Amino acid sequence: MEKALQQLMGIGFIGKVLGTMVGVFILYMWQMKNKRIMGMMFGGTSGLMLAMICFDVLPEALSKGRMELVCVGVIIGGCIGLLMDDAVPSIEVSLSRSGTKVSKAGLALSIGMVLDVLPEGVTLGALGHTGVEAVIQFSTILALHSIPEGMALALAFKQGGTKLKYVAIMPIVLGVLEAVIGMGCFVLSGINEGYIITTLGIASGVIVYVVCEELMPEAKKVWNGRMTTIATIIGMLLALLLLHSH
Repeated sequence: MEKALQQLMGIGFIGKVLGTMVGVFILYMWQMKNKRIMGMMFGGTSGLMLAMICFDVLPEALSKGRMELVCVGVIIGGCIGLLMDDAVPSIEVSLSRSGTKVSKAGLALSIGMVLDVLPEGVTLGALGHTGVEAVIQFSTILALHSIPEGMALALAFKQGGTKLKYVAIMPIVLGVLEAVIGMGCFVLSGINEGYIITTLGIASGVIVYVVCEELMPEAKKVWNGRMTTIATIIGMLLALLLLHSH
């Protein structure tokens, strides 16, 4: 039991941290000065995030056959997104006073990603009872899934002038949360399926709200051209290819 918990925690932590960190470093190491390219990157990452939710997370929730719980979760997620619009500016001001440059889009996306960890951790814990192989496979997919999340996060914070050392903490925080939630759900073997379905819906609602309210408008703000929209479509296609390959 103890060995299984250690394996679960280690694999879950590594998968989440590696994927998100790769996405963060790709964006921070690339010196983007061309506004058209920056707008396309915002559009592309928006497409990736939307496709992951619409073609991966939501179908997983709907496969459980509880449409009403999925809808309730998405509505709750949307409401959380609305509340974030009020709370995030205050957090942004507080951090700015302490000397840390931040962006509203980055903060909102960070909160959405923290909530997205909940259903991922629950799934990880549930798979822990089926064997290490299933956990490793899920963590591999999770790492790939986290790359566009890391890219979106880095892009939003980089645009706001946040230093890499502050953003690099986020993948570690997400990895720790992933492992802890996974362990908790593994120990509580009688996981309530209704909870899993609802949290999948909540995470979807929050991420979709942040993408539509913050990332996509920011993309048009940086470069209001057709290529930004085309990049969003390309991002969705890339996500589909990524999901289909697994």
